[in-house]
Amino acid sequence: MKKTEEIFSTLGLSKDNGLYLTNEDRWKTETSFPNRVKRLIERKIEPTAFFCFDNKPMILFFDNPANKADLHEAIWNFNECPIAIIIENDMVEIFNGFNYLKDKRSLEKLGENDNLNDFSYFELVTGRTWEQYKEHLDYKNRVDYHLLQNIKAARQLLVGDNEKRAKLVNALLGKVIFVRYLIDRKVKMKFNGKLRTWTNAEFCALLDNPQQIQQFFEYLEDKEKGFNGDLFPLSASEYKQVRKGDYQVLKRLLLGEDIAKNQPSLFELYDFSIIPIEFISNVYELFIGQDNQKKEGAYYTPLFLVDYILKETVEKKLSNPDSGYSCKVLDPACGSGIFLVETLRKIIEKYVADTGIEPKEEKNKFIKAIKNLVKENIYGIDKDESAVQVAIFSIYLTLLDYLEPAAIEDAFKFPLLLNTNFFHADFFDEGKDFNKILGKIEFDYILGNPPWMRGKGEKTKPLYVEYIEKRRKEEQRTDNPQIEIGNKEIAQAFLIRSRDFSKPVTKCALIVTSKVLYNLQSKSFRKYFLHNFFIQRVFELAPVRREVFDKSNDKAIAPACVLFFNYSNGTSTDLNIIEHIALKPSRFFSLFKIFTINRTDFKEVQQSKLKEYDWLWKVLVYGSYLDFNFLLRLRNEYDSINDFLLKSKALVKQGIKRKDGDKKINVTELVGWDFLDLNKKEIEQFFITPKHHKWKLKEVGYIFREDNQVCKDVFTPPVLLIKETVNTKLESISAISTKKILFTDKVTSVKYRESNDTNSYHLLSGLINSTLFAYYVLNVSSTAGIMIEQQINDEEKFGFPFKFSDNVIDTAKEIERLKKGIFSQTLVDNGKKQELREKEFLINKHIIKTFELSHQEKALVDYAQNTMIPMAMKHKNFSAIFHSLDYQDSILNEYAQLFLNRFQSNLSNKDRKFIVEVWHTNQIVGMFFKVIPAKEYNGDIIWKSKQDSDLEILSLLTKISSEKVTDKLFVQKDIRGFEEDYFYIFKPNERRLWHKAIGYLDVNEFADAILKAGKKGW
Repeated sequence: MKKTEEIFSTLGLSKDNGLYLTNEDRWKTETSFPNRVKRLIERKIEPTAFFCFDNKPMILFFDNPANKADLHEAIWNFNECPIAIIIENDMVEIFNGFNYLKDKRSLEKLGENDNLNDFSYFELVTGRTWEQYKEHLDYKNRVDYHLLQNIKAARQLLVGDNEKRAKLVNALLGKVIFVRYLIDRKVKMKFNGKLRTWTNAEFCALLDNPQQIQQFFEYLEDKEKGFNGDLFPLSASEYKQVRKGDYQVLKRLLLGEDIAKNQPSLFELYDFSIIPIEFISNVYELFIGQDNQKKEGAYYTPLFLVDYILKETVEKKLSNPDSGYSCKVLDPACGSGIFLVETLRKIIEKYVADTGIEPKEEKNKFIKAIKNLVKENIYGIDKDESAVQVAIFSIYLTLLDYLEPAAIEDAFKFPLLLNTNFFHADFFDEGKDFNKILGKIEFDYILGNPPWMRGKGEKTKPLYVEYIEKRRKEEQRTDNPQIEIGNKEIAQAFLIRSRDFSKPVTKCALIVTSKVLYNLQSKSFRKYFLHNFFIQRVFELAPVRREVFDKSNDKAIAPACVLFFNYSNGTSTDLNIIEHIALKPSRFFSLFKIFTINRTDFKEVQQSKLKEYDWLWKVLVYGSYLDFNFLLRLRNEYDSINDFLLKSKALVKQGIKRKDGDKKINVTELVGWDFLDLNKKEIEQFFITPKHHKWKLKEVGYIFREDNQVCKDVFTPPVLLIKETVNTKLESISAISTKKILFTDKVTSVKYRESNDTNSYHLLSGLINSTLFAYYVLNVSSTAGIMIEQQINDEEKFGFPFKFSDNVIDTAKEIERLKKGIFSQTLVDNGKKQELREKEFLINKHIIKTFELSHQEKALVDYAQNTMIPMAMKHKNFSAIFHSLDYQDSILNEYAQLFLNRFQSNLSNKDRKFIVEVWHTNQIVGMFFKVIPAKEYNGDIIWKSKQDSDLEILSLLTKISSEKVTDKLFVQKDIRGFEEDYFYIFKPNERRLWHKAIGYLDVNEFADAILKAGKKGW
């Protein structure tokens, strides 16, 4: 143990910053791991110690373990901890807990003693460790990925081309997984009269005999001899549909054959007694099938989101000493039941804590109690039968998780849950029995992840659309805004339907597509929802949409958010305060789903503001109240481009739509015209290439017509052509066409019929091809950084402010001239390219001057351009925004200068000076804002390099911060406060956190705090 303690010291790990020794009970009380994880750590993995960060085990330490081969398998199956460090005598080996090498019967080795510094405390919590080893931690090495691929291949072979077999195959796979779970937990089974444990090989032998395997499955479900319950039930006629070859596929799967590749797999290494709940969710996704998934809009729910939602709901209720262990939860689209499973875990654990009943000592009483806890608290609905079966199966496994094998095999019976607690039905079918049964229950929470889909192409009207139409008729005579759902989006209907099962105590938290908050077609829905529901919190995941869903099965990258809300019961919602959190990308989140929330990612907004300014929803994602004030100024002080176009009576139309249903319009007269091919990038900012292909089609689906004639003005020069998409910097792509040219509906034409003067075209092109326009798009567009990143509709484009400027016009003409010249050159003229870059910089400078931006507003635009847009659009080198700043970096200097500008005039005089003292390390930067005697003054900004003094800084922060330093600094991204003689701020050393735009927010917050506190002497 001495060597192990030396390693802890070398790594800077201690009991104060997340190190736990497993021979001390404090790890059980101070961590809030699920019971399954605690049990596995204590009984299966048995580490000497572990390092925990944000309630996640990150490193397991083992001191001279007995059986390393078995240990490596267990760690990989555990699937919770990325790093294992094994100490044997004086030797240290570091292993990848997520990658098992079958040929070596070992985890992948990452290094030895020389690599220890890569896993020091500050390397771990700042994310540098994970950045260095990210390739090794690839999700395709993890146990759940391999297991899922094996099951998926078997299912595809069993179903074949006959989707009608899906239910049968799902049931067979579910039964096989259950049996393997019992085998791996060493639960004795009394098949054929003898109570004994089984092996995987013995079970596989049964699969050679269809009659025997059917009898075995029927035994498991038998009310007297087996487990009873609703465990993937199959009728006698359904068993007859099982082919002998089906059982052979299952046997090959269990014996470790990679069915897809006809070679050995890792299946024999899987330990189903450690089966992760995420796997059940992935199985559900497979069970409903990819085609059905697309049709129904159903996707699995990542466990980290479940944990977050339950932490904000169920855990808060159960943590109240007076709440007992009752917590009634409904999931209206339960899928695999993951919300209900994790809720049940928390209820059972609260029951054990409150009653003191131990499962081992009072087995019968405990079994009866946990069955009742299910029956009295857990309710789910889903329109997919396989989903309901998997959900019930998941609940059953959860009950077994709390029992020892002896208790399971001693005549344990599953409770019957189908049609009492779980219902196979459409949530919008008001004629089904669940309406009466669940309508009588006072639910504490309605939680879940309802489907995301639009009701397009339906032959019959979906039930949810009928439901909304019925509600609209019922509410016509009220003062309510009219009930609407945009684009027939089913997620919106789920939000509204929750009211029907809400009592005054009921709170809701549903994961929905983020589009409900931004889509222009959903404005009426938002108006209705804001009027009728209190929104407590919005947890926006659109900026991390690519990382939200586990990559193990090619999940959708649709944007998601979590809405916490409750029905208002007619009470005004105007004064309600909404908490808004927009999660941003980080290495921690990508790998471990640990939230790293910058202070500026958290906002509070009055609900009435969102009613008044619908575009504020988007500002809350990437902006701040400073951005809102700036955008509001632009809107109030200037006309929009759209206002200008209306006054000018400009013709604004999209081009030809090649197909539009069965519509056919004769355009023979246009054959032979030049055609602008977007696939060949024939248009860029300020320039259209001179050579084009000729238009050949004689018929199209749509083209703008006047007096039933094709309107050629749309295509006749001069016109300004604007691409539907913006570039990756979010600037528009527009240029003036000086010859007749056709284009598709992916381009919008602006045509002034009363004048051929191109000045207005150059002005508009200059405005929307600018960095200020990109800033505007980031903060206002319903799509940029949310879903279809580069597709911006015309309504939002033309909402940009308009102001006449000769400088902008002249510079736009110069850029156009330079681009034409460069295009015509055979050899590259670097001088011309440099001149072009200077003109592009100049036009942005003119636009900023035209709209009279303040220093603060310029900083906001710069922050959007160089930090937020690269992050939102995943620019090639966007990770540079997370890089550290050098000692005395100009960015830190500018940040400090903001505080000097705000406070120095009031706090400095001949006797005293207000200064900023900067502490710098590669991991952390701190600033102290002090008033010192004038005789000690040695400059406004005092720099102190604290490199290699990280622990000194940590010690200081521990003294001055009332909250846990690690979480606050590296997860919440800063700590700040006041002492008697100074105030201070510490943040990780990341470029994005010290930008001037963030500095304006920080300095305002300190100024407000000083004003409210009435600090004497400040």
